[in-house]
Amino acid sequence: MIIHAAVMPAPHQPVEIREFPEPELAPGSLLLRTEYSEVCGTDVHLWHGRLSGVPYPLIPGHVSIGHAEKIRGEVIGLDGQRLKEGDRVVFYDVHRTCGRCYACVVSGTPTKCPSRRVYGITDGAADGLFGGWSEAIYLEPGVVAARLPDVVASEDYIGGGCGLITAVHAIDRAMVRLADTVLVQGTGAVGLSIVALARLSGAGLVVAIGAPPD
Repeated sequence: MIIHAAVMPAPHQPVEIREFPEPELAPGSLLLRTEYSEVCGTDVHLWHGRLSGVPYPLIPGHVSIGHAEKIRGEVIGLDGQRLKEGDRVVFYDVHRTCGRCYACVVSGTPTKCPSRRVYGITDGAADGLFGGWSEAIYLEPGVVAARLPDVVASEDYIGGGCGLITAVHAIDRAMVRLADTVLVQGTGAVGLSIVALARLSGAGLVVAIGAPPD
């Protein structure tokens, strides 16, 4: 089966549609049929060439949702249950972390693990379907995946996107508690999500600095 993907060939170059063969699934992996994949601010930085060490050409897209089309072997979701073909699945884009370094074990920031890889950013198109701007995504063994609850619409999940996930991490790291005062610097997708989550966390006063005024 041929799979089409949107490929960023190099900075400042038009995105191209290219064809890829269906990957051979390793035990413990799955092929995710993409439903949605976001365009994040990081993808804009990729197009402008602002990140170092990017293996162009690549398939962008690090926050995505889809249906498990094919599963080889057993893949256990974040809830401890076995994923099944047809499930709506989301996944953590950071993978291949070592689990032993300071970032992984002490600071709780696996995104800073020296060994980590990130879907849509650190793997080139030559490595395979490792980006969400594709008809299908290869979730290799060990990728943290989760079945999306029925009460969460796919549009709502992708609407929150990378900004909401980052904001959840920020609120967790800041340990916002009842009646705290929270200052949010910047009112982009991340900042607006932090404002909402800070209120939900019980903050008494939330101040946001940024533009535009609305």
